[in-house]
Amino acid sequence: MGKNEENRGRRRAPKPPDHSAFKDFRQSKLFAIPVFVVIASLIVVPAASNWIPQSDNAAPTISAAPTLSVTEPTISPTILPIPTLTFATFNIAKPNNTAVPSWKNRREAIGRTINESNSDVIGLQEATQIRVVGEGGARMTHWQDIQAMSAAGGYVPTTTEVDTCDPNSCIHSAHILYKADKVKQVDLPEGIPSAGQGRLTDIVDGLRYAKTREFSWAYLEGLNGTGTFLAVSLHLNNEKNARGKKDRELVGSAFTTWAEELNKASGLEGVPMVLMGDFNSYDNREPKGMLFELAEDGWLDSFNAPTNEYKFFGDAYTTSYTGSNRSGWPKRPITSSDPVRIDYVMFKGELLNVDAYQVALRLNEDGTFDNNYRGSDHMMVQAIIRFNPAATP
Repeated sequence: MGKNEENRGRRRAPKPPDHSAFKDFRQSKLFAIPVFVVIASLIVVPAASNWIPQSDNAAPTISAAPTLSVTEPTISPTILPIPTLTFATFNIAKPNNTAVPSWKNRREAIGRTINESNSDVIGLQEATQIRVVGEGGARMTHWQDIQAMSAAGGYVPTTTEVDTCDPNSCIHSAHILYKADKVKQVDLPEGIPSAGQGRLTDIVDGLRYAKTREFSWAYLEGLNGTGTFLAVSLHLNNEKNARGKKDRELVGSAFTTWAEELNKASGLEGVPMVLMGDFNSYDNREPKGMLFELAEDGWLDSFNAPTNEYKFFGDAYTTSYTGSNRSGWPKRPITSSDPVRIDYVMFKGELLNVDAYQVALRLNEDGTFDNNYRGSDHMMVQAIIRFNPAATP
């Protein structure tokens, strides 16, 4: 489903105020689906990006921001709503990144993006231990500043109960936030840890560039009846040489075995899993890389959701901006029929489905970035994941 050749590779024009991808979806053949299936809709107008999973019967309406909503049609009262959660991955750019504005000039934009995203679970990358001037002008670590700002949006970090990272042997930067009124961290019996942090060498040996990279994991549960699931946030190395690519391939090939062994040891064999991360890898550059290895083990990419702007326009937003892809801090988002995607929300589990995907952008009316919400050279990527109930005997 590509776009016309004459439009291929061009930036998408700003959308008119009355634009609605949901309208396009309704008028397409895809709308002929059973009434019991959750309908995901994307409403796009210039301004902000705000996803709100809904469970009422109201038809989606244009608001001050493009709102992705999951609306459940009127059904028999004996059929319970299917629970969904919105997951996000967000590389917030470390404070000593010289390709972006200084931390003091973008920290509030990061806070707004997190707090107004309506995400239920967020995997963060590059939330570091570097000391900064943070909330209230106090000196604190970068990660502490993120926690302080996101608390206003109802977000709390997972409580780390096991950490295999020694202070000087690990780049502390991968973390998980969740919305406390929507999600809880699970308490496991007999002192079994329900959340932890570690080095990528815990997953696989033989790494060179990625050996000090960190990942975080947690067993969480949606308060709407999702059941327990494993959430993981990780950040892979970014070297583009053969050795750097090999590191990513090694992690990708070993990750599923590591996760399944963790589930079994925790008494949670077979639970659904959601992986959020900056893989620094995409198919075109690394056809046998991280994404390939995960797919071989049954992981699915939320980009393939039925509701995704790519399905309508034939192009998609690039998720990150560096000097090698035109500009590290462009005025406008870049779209492409074959976009650079290194930030992912992946999922694995026979009862999981993805309803919708988006690169979360806040834009001005002329299509330029709203810098009140742009605090990183990566965009937040979001996906609505549906937890289908197990069939009853």
